[in-house]
Amino acid sequence: MPSLQGLCTAALLLLQCGSPVLADIPIQPDSIDSLRSAGMEIADPMMKFYEQNQTEGIPGKLTGTWYVAGAMMMTWIQYWQASGESKYNDEIQHDLMFQAGENYDYFSSNYSQWLGNDDQMFWGLAAITASETGFAEVSGKPTWTSLARAVFQMQVDRWDSQHCGGGITWQIWPYQAGYTMKNAISNGGLFELSARLARFTNNETYAEWANKIWDWSASTPLLNTKTWYIADSTSNENNCKDAGQLQWTYNYGTYLAGAAFMYNYTNGDQEWLRRVNGLLDSSIAKFYPAKFGGNVLSEVSCEGPMTCDRNQLGFKGYMSMWMAMTAILVPSTAEKITPLLKGNSEHLSKQCSGEAENLCGVRWYQDTWDGTQGLEVQMAALGGITGNMMLLKDVQIKTIETNPDADENHINTGDSQSPDKLPPIETGDRAGAWILTVLLILGIPGTVGWLIKTA
Repeated sequence: MPSLQGLCTAALLLLQCGSPVLADIPIQPDSIDSLRSAGMEIADPMMKFYEQNQTEGIPGKLTGTWYVAGAMMMTWIQYWQASGESKYNDEIQHDLMFQAGENYDYFSSNYSQWLGNDDQMFWGLAAITASETGFAEVSGKPTWTSLARAVFQMQVDRWDSQHCGGGITWQIWPYQAGYTMKNAISNGGLFELSARLARFTNNETYAEWANKIWDWSASTPLLNTKTWYIADSTSNENNCKDAGQLQWTYNYGTYLAGAAFMYNYTNGDQEWLRRVNGLLDSSIAKFYPAKFGGNVLSEVSCEGPMTCDRNQLGFKGYMSMWMAMTAILVPSTAEKITPLLKGNSEHLSKQCSGEAENLCGVRWYQDTWDGTQGLEVQMAALGGITGNMMLLKDVQIKTIETNPDADENHINTGDSQSPDKLPPIETGDRAGAWILTVLLILGIPGTVGWLIKTA
């Protein structure tokens, strides 16, 4: 789960600043072939890191984290659509379904006792990405749309109206540190997932929830619709009046992408356009610093002192792809976004030059490899390349009309429901979830009080 701590995890991240540097990856940002080739140069070591760090060989479960693998699969699927490269498709398809869990909701009993809402949310975003790109379904299993919808349904059932008038908490269980915190990535991620499901299925229920989450976020410091400042977090203890001040690209990216999907879903609603433009301008001002030329993405809160943790190392890749989606869905933004995504590729050509495999670092603006290596920096760089490719190729963000294989009734799973027949959210559902929580707490040893969540 995305952490707010500052130091890199040694298991996947080694600093080797004195290592020899190889030639740059030749990237021509206006060439699909060049970007495709560079993407594979980045993806091959990414997949090696992924395979080497699986916990006891469990597909999709990495040492010390769970959500990162889902975010990586989301990145590969988007790259596959833009590039046509399918080298790892079978592995990604298998592992993405493998981790769906017993009930196909990305809430497996193996992990559910220590998950956060943002952990589950990233797998939901991976699933809806599979639907929107036309990624192959798994025969005899629920569709990717079904899995994304199951994540949505579980998360809106956790909507907390008793504190701060709404929102979902960072953590899922009361015994977890951070349970009383409501943060931007959990709420912004659910907003984005709702908006994408609304557009994909053309179901108004998802759009209603997207509006509800946006309105609630805007009533708190998480989303300031005057300054377009997105705070990292707020807390129930202070009635959601306080704010975590650190700025992260992926927080902005979730709200930006969600607003772009809502603009497209509403056929060009001007209020959603205003929101898209406000968030985009704010994102560019914060994360494309003029001191680096104004055309390369920077995780400004941690890159300077090199204190990005393993979670923060991946954020820029998501942001790059979500900016590309914004340019595609809101064409008036393409003029601003296109040169920025090209700039990312140009700088990655220099930064991805480490060791024998041309490894990538975290400081994209630096002309030589900065010594950082690991899964997260590789997938961030692949996301940076992919964002550029998405615009160059003008990829189609599909809907259920253009990807009928994703219809939940296309594959008979016995209990799937059509996207236009969502069950209402009843009080009894929330009560049932609360009872389950209590039973789980009672069944866990007393040591759970100091359980530290590491993923």
